[in-house]
Amino acid sequence: MLNYKREGSGKVLVLIHGFLGGIAIFDKIIVPLTQKFDVIAIDLPGHGQSEVGEDKVYTMQRYAEDVVEVLMKENVQSAFWLGHSMGGYITLAALEKKLFPIDKAILLYSSDAADTPEAIEKRTKQQQEIQESGVGSFVDGIIDKFLAPDAKTEDILFAKEVAYEATSDGLIAALGAMTTRTDQRKLVANIEGPMLIIEGEQDLVVKPIETYNRHVQKVKTNTGHLGMLEDSKAVLQAIVAFL
Repeated sequence: MLNYKREGSGKVLVLIHGFLGGIAIFDKIIVPLTQKFDVIAIDLPGHGQSEVGEDKVYTMQRYAEDVVEVLMKENVQSAFWLGHSMGGYITLAALEKKLFPIDKAILLYSSDAADTPEAIEKRTKQQQEIQESGVGSFVDGIIDKFLAPDAKTEDILFAKEVAYEATSDGLIAALGAMTTRTDQRKLVANIEGPMLIIEGEQDLVVKPIETYNRHVQKVKTNTGHLGMLEDSKAVLQAIVAFL
């Protein structure tokens, strides 16, 4: 069972972090959200306080099934899902496979496209780097790319502290899962349930999602990939307005 915390009241809102994240990555928005929603925030395997399964092999569907397991334990019948980055991939997998009744979905700095061959090659090299040099060295070399060039030092240091909690097995498994994820552009193009996409104008990690689906709303923040740290007020406002 994954580590998670539940707080607040109202409609259930599930928070799913991304690669190098954890429950703590939502620290700036989670307390205000609990004033309006029953928030369940989850640590993915090998991130935060959650352990990796014995076989150490994951897919986006398996992550989604682990999230659903938490919701079943908490007797949740339906919920809003918010997925940051890889958490968005997990949310899309849950929607595609109809694993759980998701009333509204939010993709926070995420993508609906599969990895390109170049991206797969890069992730494979990153797996090797983590295996050889460890989590700390890897995080130190990559975390700056997750934030805008003018990001506050305190936000960069906080993002590092959250990322340091991940295990090598957890990061290697996540990188592998991202290389095998399916292309979800058709799903987003045809989805009939309400969806919000929050994009960062300075986000260099993922490419913007392009869709003309009338059920999909878009909001942009003047941030990098970690807008919930860089401009928590704008992100919070967009989430609450949509939900």
